[in-house]
Amino acid sequence: MKKSFKVAVCILLIIAAVSSCKKVEQGFLSSQIRYVDNPIKITRGQIVQTAAVNGDGSSAPVIYTLLDIRDSTHHHADSLYKNFERYEWIGQFDANTDTTVELLNKKRAKKNTPPFEFNEHTGAFTFYGTTTKVPLGTYEFDIKATNQNGSKVFNNVATFTLVDGVPYQIGAGGCAWFIDGTTTSGDLGAPDVWIEKTSDEGTDITLKIVDQNNNPFNPAANEIIRRGDRSDFQTYAQFHPLVKTDSTMTCNYETTPFPLKQSQYGYLIYYRIPSQFVNVDPAFTPDTKKIYSVNPRFQFNIYQEGSYSVTVKMKHVTRVMP
Repeated sequence: MKKSFKVAVCILLIIAAVSSCKKVEQGFLSSQIRYVDNPIKITRGQIVQTAAVNGDGSSAPVIYTLLDIRDSTHHHADSLYKNFERYEWIGQFDANTDTTVELLNKKRAKKNTPPFEFNEHTGAFTFYGTTTKVPLGTYEFDIKATNQNGSKVFNNVATFTLVDGVPYQIGAGGCAWFIDGTTTSGDLGAPDVWIEKTSDEGTDITLKIVDQNNNPFNPAANEIIRRGDRSDFQTYAQFHPLVKTDSTMTCNYETTPFPLKQSQYGYLIYYRIPSQFVNVDPAFTPDTKKIYSVNPRFQFNIYQEGSYSVTVKMKHVTRVMP
């Protein structure tokens, strides 16, 4: 009996010794790595940062490798891998102090790169404004995850869809008449504002302020002037002076978004049309004397590079033709 017991103990000791020699698995690499925001929506032409991949408890650090992106025909998405010229930030930009092109250019450099980057540490994408060069549609992609445990490939791990969004926003505005030299005023209703993106190229905004009959006022002839210390178009066009014609004001905004920062009046643009250049419809003023200036205010934001035409149409007023 004692002999049998000793034999059993020896067997257990041998098993334990063998087990202790077995290689211990290093870390953990899940087979359920995924993108929780799948399918991913990307607005074309704007800078978009996607969410990180969900590692499902995989042991850090995990390195993610983008293996392929395919278009809706399931072929390699050549257009996403083409190089396009864009600016890349190389320093910390401060809109409060970097107010000239020279200072701006110290913080950015031109690059020829694909319209996206893939972060190997998070599995997230950053899409840039140059996605305007890429066809709309849905794209599928594969990744590989690697840690101390080894590597696993995840085919068709998720999809993203490039869509066109509105590259601008129009805010609330208003318009009032004022009796010359006084604070007496009346309401003329908010002007209508239209924005048209005329090109994916350039960084120009051309502003036109028109009367109810679509006749443009002449900025070059001072038919449109600043309103005291209120913010105007030039306030936000911080890198270049406005270029004025007989019907428009144009600014080169250089970089998005426009405006880069708010004024003390938010994003509002204020102007005054002096009384000698405008007639207000009789029903809106106490009398028909030529003593009423018109004071529109409006606001808009541009989120995507390109050239834009902005038209501000005032109600109940008519330009006095020269």
